[in-house]
Amino acid sequence: MYLKCFTDTYELNGFDFFEAKNEIDFVLEILFNYEYKDFLQDKKLTDSQIKKALKIFEERTKTKRPIQQILGVSFFYGRKFFVNKYTLIPRPETELLVKTVLNYSNKIGNPLILDIGTGTGCIGLTLMLENPKIQCDMVDIQKEAIEKAKQNAANYNLLNKTNFILSDLFENVSKKYDIIVSNPPYIPIKDKDSLQVEVRDFDSPIALFTKDMEGLEFYKKIISDAKEYLNDDGIIAFEVGINQAKKAARLLQNNNFFDIDIIKDFNSIERIVTAKMKRSCF
Repeated sequence: MYLKCFTDTYELNGFDFFEAKNEIDFVLEILFNYEYKDFLQDKKLTDSQIKKALKIFEERTKTKRPIQQILGVSFFYGRKFFVNKYTLIPRPETELLVKTVLNYSNKIGNPLILDIGTGTGCIGLTLMLENPKIQCDMVDIQKEAIEKAKQNAANYNLLNKTNFILSDLFENVSKKYDIIVSNPPYIPIKDKDSLQVEVRDFDSPIALFTKDMEGLEFYKKIISDAKEYLNDDGIIAFEVGINQAKKAARLLQNNNFFDIDIIKDFNSIERIVTAKMKRSCF
């Protein structure tokens, strides 16, 4: 009966059933470690549990604040990551970026990686969890994001395996790396009003928006300076927005990168761009 109460809360506020079910499952798993099969087996919630869950569902449906921000946690690569309003909520598309970098890192003995715009730290930490030979330093311009990345690192016992660098891109970076990975801001500020409320009003604007018209601002900045921070034959890997892959590839080519590859995500959108640096050109 309480499941119907939960779904009604969503549907009465304009959410469809499947979205409601997914979020209800997520909340009940996070709060009470329940799975949907538990309810099929008539596992009950107490009155206080029902009240606690209902309060969260009401906040979600009335304010449109993402459920991950309300709970302060999200999933990425099958793991829990703490989030706050200064970090992007990890997206499924970004898992493809991690898989791509892992493929490159497996060919390097002890890869040293730089994660620019780390946010929750989900990219760099996942890389280290999936391949213990990796060491990944993490950069972000917001100290609140760095603190959240540190919390996630501590949760996975990785605090001693990484450096957290408060920096505007490479400003406070001093080492060279085998791989630079980044999911930078790539939405032009002019497109803000076209976004979903959950993204437009609640995601960190510093992590979302660019000042230029094409959303290429940070790709240009990172690519132009990357040669100073990559080892010989170093790799650079980006997540990009819709219709940005070929433009990012051109930027890489114009800056003497080669072996440029564009990878499509599960929706057949060109989502990941990778390239290798031509050290001999500098």
